Amino acid sequence: MNIHLKLTEDLRWIYLDLLSIVVGISGGLGAVAFRKLVELSHDFFFGFLLPLLPNSYFVVLLPVLGGLIVGPLIYKLAPEAKGDGISHIMIALQRFTGDIRKRAGLVLIFTSAITLGSGGSAGREGPIALIGASAGSAIGKAIRLSARDLKVLTCCGVASGIAATFNAPMGGAIFSMEVISKKFTSLDAVPILLAAVVGKAVATELIDPVPEFVNPNFYFTTFDMVLCFFIGPLFGFLSFLWVKGYYFFEDRFQDLPLPDILKPAVGGLTAGVCGIFFFEFGIMGVGYEGINNIFMLAARAPATDLLLLLLALGLLKMLATSSTVGSGGSGGVFAPTLYIGTMFGLAAGMLAEILAPDQIANPLDYGLLGMGALFAGTAGAPLTCIFMITEMTGNYSGLPSLIICCITSYTVARILLKGGSIYTIKLMRKGIYLDLPQPVLSEVSVGEAMHKEVITVSPLCRISEVRDGIYRCNYTGFPVVDEGRLVGMITFDDIRRIPPHEQEKMTVKEVAVRAPITINPHQSAKMAMDIMYENDVGRLAVVEKDDPQKLIGIITRSDVIRAYEREMKRSQDEATK
Repeated sequence: MNIHLKLTEDLRWIYLDLLSIVVGISGGLGAVAFRKLVELSHDFFFGFLLPLLPNSYFVVLLPVLGGLIVGPLIYKLAPEAKGDGISHIMIALQRFTGDIRKRAGLVLIFTSAITLGSGGSAGREGPIALIGASAGSAIGKAIRLSARDLKVLTCCGVASGIAATFNAPMGGAIFSMEVISKKFTSLDAVPILLAAVVGKAVATELIDPVPEFVNPNFYFTTFDMVLCFFIGPLFGFLSFLWVKGYYFFEDRFQDLPLPDILKPAVGGLTAGVCGIFFFEFGIMGVGYEGINNIFMLAARAPATDLLLLLLALGLLKMLATSSTVGSGGSGGVFAPTLYIGTMFGLAAGMLAEILAPDQIANPLDYGLLGMGALFAGTAGAPLTCIFMITEMTGNYSGLPSLIICCITSYTVARILLKGGSIYTIKLMRKGIYLDLPQPVLSEVSVGEAMHKEVITVSPLCRISEVRDGIYRCNYTGFPVVDEGRLVGMITFDDIRRIPPHEQEKMTVKEVAVRAPITINPHQSAKMAMDIMYENDVGRLAVVEKDDPQKLIGIITRSDVIRAYEREMKRSQDEATK
């Protein structure tokens, strides 16, 4: 019997390994196809449209036009497609057992290509990872794999896409396990590594296998290594500032009194203005060509001449990316983080050369240290950076310094960000906690978690009165009830789009959502969380199953979290009895 079970398990892993090869091919092809899609978009905006403009300064209008195209596509077809693709994959693995939603994925891929091609500041790695994950998910669902195996195959797709992008199979595989899943065993690593190797091989055959970056010597003296103990924590603090700044600008864009579909155009304008005077240095677009241009400039220019330029480029890239993605555009933050880290790393190297000219091996090498250290702190991925940069340079002599910088940066950033990363904080701000065990939430009913005492508003209330009520009660929305019947929902997001001088005149019935999303008290808290995520809302009206207009309560994301905490405490108390 035991022999039979072991044989069955072995055959399962052989089968999964074979499938990972198919996923690796799909992920590699997807990475190549997306790069070509971005190139086509870039050729349209910069090759066809730019020559039609009066002069080169009008280049700032290209990302504006891209934003005007992207905004309606996102908000009309799939509002959840804004931002990067990594968070979508993380949610799919946790909440939907690796089932990638096709519509949102397709919208994100095409809008990301438009954003990048028009000069928006973002990365292509998020969409490429999503393409690979979608391929793995689709293959797994087609042959009806178990939930566990579907997750593994989805991560195989991520690994193949990232490996194909950076010519770094180990880096791609570890990124998939360290950032995307975090819960894999050594057996799971085998098909993921296999998919990464295959994805890299496919991309190498189809694209000229030239590294993304000009590689410095990547050699460090003992003095350099000692200096890394100070540079690493500094980049951990910089990671904290980058993440906080990114979400600060996202909040400012949310507060803009403009229709959502126009906000990506405003973000594009900001990116265009940031990049117009530094066009050759990659503020607009992905930025890899700009990194190479800076490396070549730094190799021949005095350190004193470059220090301020490097700091300015790093800060401008932060602003351009926060505006492009934070305004509601599509694209990743992987590449911009590498760019920002490179600029500040080179600045640190230049400063070290000025202060201790005889002790520094090569200030250019600090660009790669900064690249790895900032991404390690920002994404919570020190191992990914260590392996990926080592693979990209093909040089292991700098490994000790890279390890010091990445680990110390990650440690400081983890403390300051309270265990979060630029990817997970986005989900936590929506009330989505990936660490919440789904079986626990499935056992908690909406009726147990909801608020039974609900403050409601009448359709005839003035908007200004509702606004004052939101500030007074510290709520962010109210159900709209007319003669005891639920007729809508109004939130702070609805109100802040209305100019202040009109809030005194308009009534709730002119603004409120007329068909609020509801749930009944017998459904699970897990279902409530899934519905809130799918519809990008923070609360659901709870109604009677047989009477969908009879309001009996309201449930928010915070209610679900509190119910989960109560359930866990109850389980712990029972275990100690």
